[in-house]
Amino acid sequence: LKYLTMIIATLKEISEDENRVAISPDTCKQYCKKGFSVYIEKNAGVKSSFLDIDYENNGAKVLERDEILNQADIILNVTSILKEPELNKLKKDVIFLGTYNPYENFKNLNALAFKNFSTITLDLLPRISRAQSMDVLSSQANLAGYKAVIEASSIFKKAMPMMMTAAGTIIPAKCLVLGAGVAGLQAVATAKRLGCVVSVFDVRPEVEEQVNSLGAKFIHVDQKKELEGSKLVYAKEMSDEYKKKQSEKIHEVSKEMDIIISTALIPGKKAPLLIKSNTIKSMKSGSVLIDLAASAGGNIEGSIFGKKISIENTILYAPSNLPSLISYDASLLYSKNLFNFITTFINEEKKFNLDEEDEILRKTLIIKNGNKTTFFLKD
Repeated sequence: LKYLTMIIATLKEISEDENRVAISPDTCKQYCKKGFSVYIEKNAGVKSSFLDIDYENNGAKVLERDEILNQADIILNVTSILKEPELNKLKKDVIFLGTYNPYENFKNLNALAFKNFSTITLDLLPRISRAQSMDVLSSQANLAGYKAVIEASSIFKKAMPMMMTAAGTIIPAKCLVLGAGVAGLQAVATAKRLGCVVSVFDVRPEVEEQVNSLGAKFIHVDQKKELEGSKLVYAKEMSDEYKKKQSEKIHEVSKEMDIIISTALIPGKKAPLLIKSNTIKSMKSGSVLIDLAASAGGNIEGSIFGKKISIENTILYAPSNLPSLISYDASLLYSKNLFNFITTFINEEKKFNLDEEDEILRKTLIIKNGNKTTFFLKD
């Protein structure tokens, strides 16, 4: 039997500050090898240093936006959510795949329950071993952790490593990383490579070994009561007693720091407030604080998402999209994650199988053929 070739496409991202693209020339080549057609909107990859000719040399058709909207079977995005009138130009069974930040963009996604469209958001990918190769959040968080330290170094008005000069010795910068998840551990590794003395705080004592292996010091807070009969895999909401001890410890340590990188998040909840304004006031003049949790409320009091502000002679920066600043590598990793996801659910007819009973697809599919799934029934 001969089946119609499925068209996988990507468009320019709508947001001006989004430089990533959902298909790289490399994954374009891999899709074509699998027997799919790949359509790329003109200049969709330019902000990631991928030229139209790079795509064409790897088997893609480079077309105008409307031509793609009229023909695509699967549209891959980074964060863009299409709206009318463009939705009216699409075929009725189009599948959208990207990272749509579903809790913040609930209303916009709700509008996609339209004309039998289906929407898959990899923000909701379950954290299981089979899904690791598709884990866009981890691959992008890794780059965010790296870039956070680079951004801090460009703001910081001192050298970071120890330097011995004829005029005297420059002491190394002291860096505190809050949260030892993917972003936090990469921040630790990067700060160490730049010569900082690094300390780390995390509510999970079992990450101490990873922290120490990177050459950093783990900060201990007594939490026997919180750990009784359980082992923390992800950060969780802690008791008021623990929070008080935590606040005191972080305040004490922060006074000695030059740079603080905060990455602490609790899945599905507001980010914990770890650095308060009185702590910032007690820090050294010229200190730099980077809050990577600002989109979830922030770890640092006073942080404003996407803004860089001055507080008591310190700089507090809450960057909005760090992976976009390393768009070439971020796009390479992101597009590979999407390729791994799509090819997992391709059936014998070379079509994407929305009906497969699989935990990965069940958790990420929020609209199926125009019908909203259980995600929209949650509070």
